[in-house]
Amino acid sequence: MIDESDFVVLFREHHNAVLRFIERRVSDREAAADLTMDCFEIAWRKRDPRDPFGLPWLYRTARNLIANEYRRRDREGALWTQIEEHVRTLASEAEPAMTARLLDAIRALPEREREILWLTYWEELSAAEVAVVIGLSEGAVWTRLNRLRARLRPLLLSATSTGEEVRDDRR
Repeated sequence: MIDESDFVVLFREHHNAVLRFIERRVSDREAAADLTMDCFEIAWRKRDPRDPFGLPWLYRTARNLIANEYRRRDREGALWTQIEEHVRTLASEAEPAMTARLLDAIRALPEREREILWLTYWEELSAAEVAVVIGLSEGAVWTRLNRLRARLRPLLLSATSTGEEVRDDRR
């Protein structure tokens, strides 16, 4: 049986310090909480009773996780730039306000929902293929996609005052 008591002590003694360390470097509190738990998960996997580690090791691990988070945000920012350019190219000059509202609405979505949109509309994957990529059932993908469409539909319909219907026949 694995003795967990040393790890419990490590967690209790240093959780708040690691969380504050990460929060000062990452502007998103939820991301900071996630990164803190990732740090302790790594500590759990790498623990060795013969070679215990303390706060400096946790800070170093946290710094590495923070660097990974910054790289992820940079990649996401580059993806956003590419998507915004693509959306603006597709939108007519008469609809810049709609384009801005649509991009703002998409940006406000949780990351997983945005990923469903990207995979469906930009990568042109079927719901079954999206399900494989993100690890959900096909039904769950359809449910989320329908909710996303319902959220975004008012923005699209307000822009199509010419009577042109916004449709999606991906099933």
